[in-house]
Amino acid sequence: MTKLGAITLTRQGVDICRRIQGAVPACEVFVARKYNAIAPAQWRRFDGKLAPLVQEIFGAYEGLIFVMATGIVVRTIAPFIVDKRYDPGIVVVDIAGRFAISLCAGHLGGANQLANELGAILGAMPVVTTGTDVNQTLAPDMLAKELGAEIENWEALKTVSGMLVDGEPVAVFAEDGVGLPDLERFAAKGVSRIASLDELDGRFRAAVVISHRIVAAQTPAELPTLWMRPKSLIVGVGCDRGTTVEEIERAFERVLLDNGLSPLSVRNLATYALKKDEPGLCAFAQKRGLTLRAFEREEINRVEHLIPNPSPTVLKHAGVLGVAEPAAMLGAGAQTVLVPKRKCGRVTIAIALIEEGRAAC
Repeated sequence: MTKLGAITLTRQGVDICRRIQGAVPACEVFVARKYNAIAPAQWRRFDGKLAPLVQEIFGAYEGLIFVMATGIVVRTIAPFIVDKRYDPGIVVVDIAGRFAISLCAGHLGGANQLANELGAILGAMPVVTTGTDVNQTLAPDMLAKELGAEIENWEALKTVSGMLVDGEPVAVFAEDGVGLPDLERFAAKGVSRIASLDELDGRFRAAVVISHRIVAAQTPAELPTLWMRPKSLIVGVGCDRGTTVEEIERAFERVLLDNGLSPLSVRNLATYALKKDEPGLCAFAQKRGLTLRAFEREEINRVEHLIPNPSPTVLKHAGVLGVAEPAAMLGAGAQTVLVPKRKCGRVTIAIALIEEGRAAC
């Protein structure tokens, strides 16, 4: 939790916020203006009307701490809650500092963790009611957050989480190289790690699959399955001068689709330094929210012996034996490519699989 805001409406709340800020100096505090005389000068003042303040700051903080009654908070934040994926973590602390209640966005918003941290700071009892936490079982959304993976089918999260809360047998599959935490501690709760999708059978009531591959056909159609896409792919891109963003996008999507790879698993793009300012490529990276890493000639030449499909033509015009393949390998910290280069019109695409902990970009 890197950006926190705390709000108080009472004199006792001022004391609680002092203690919170003493432990977390970066926490910004909002105090009703009538407490000017006792509140630190650096705290931000407001007129005591909570709803306009919350409307102003709701999206500006990763976590919000309300030092007041829970009912006030529920009524105030209701119009601003959108989705657990985007809402800030909301924690309520009573004005006596007895309880730190995780109210909203417990997992992805970090409210459960924040409630525990505030409990330690204030000597308060953390109140966490999330089913997976209470039952001490696997929380799929927290697993995705820990892995930096993207959940593809959010509609399945409720079903799979419900199975976990009920202690039903749930299988977890992860591709090689995915740094899964120890799942053995959840074995008594029905969680089993499997080594292959072939192991999915009638023993399981649900599954969590962590893969860059689109392999839905390998899972039983009737089995509720939550798909997580680890950010494990680097896409190397080469293109002619003046290539449009639309051409690059078509090539990107076609190569991924033809090779059964999920676009959600692409961490970043990689190219040759001569292409780093190509307008179409830069626009495509921005559109997809991907970093474009450009490698210098010396870097590409160091891996020229690993390039599976060197090109004399590229060497003649660019001074290197390839662009897409070596850039993908360098970006992934890999010694080979997962998908060799493919030319689609004026665009060349290659894909490399990140070796755990070795990505360069």
